[in-house]
Amino acid sequence: MSVKEQIKEYLVSEGLRPQEENFGFYFRYQMLNFYIHWSEDDEFYLSISLPNIFEADENNRVDVLETLNKLAMGRKVVKGCLVENAVWVTAEQLLDTDPNFGDIIPRTLGMLMQARDYFYDTLKQM
Repeated sequence: MSVKEQIKEYLVSEGLRPQEENFGFYFRYQMLNFYIHWSEDDEFYLSISLPNIFEADENNRVDVLETLNKLAMGRKVVKGCLVENAVWVTAEQLLDTDPNFGDIIPRTLGMLMQARDYFYDTLKQM
């Protein structure tokens, strides 16, 4: 079974009802939207994103970028970026040949939600 199929099987078993898109899977968890992206040329690369957590504009863009830099420097695995004007946080990992998604996915979702909270708290202090 491919990694992609294993991920889908895990999400379905947890009741997360993944929707397959051309980039990967979309699903909701704890009232948040998540994306799992895959790379056609590297089956053992896993990228999970929590998109659109904040909207940057000309009034806050510098503070947003400084906050994203602090996030990247202070977190394991997780990084933040601007996609157009929307802030996304993403966790990227390299998987071994027998990944346990029951461990990997919940921990990664938790890290992304913590990164979102860190982003909000840090931005408030700017």
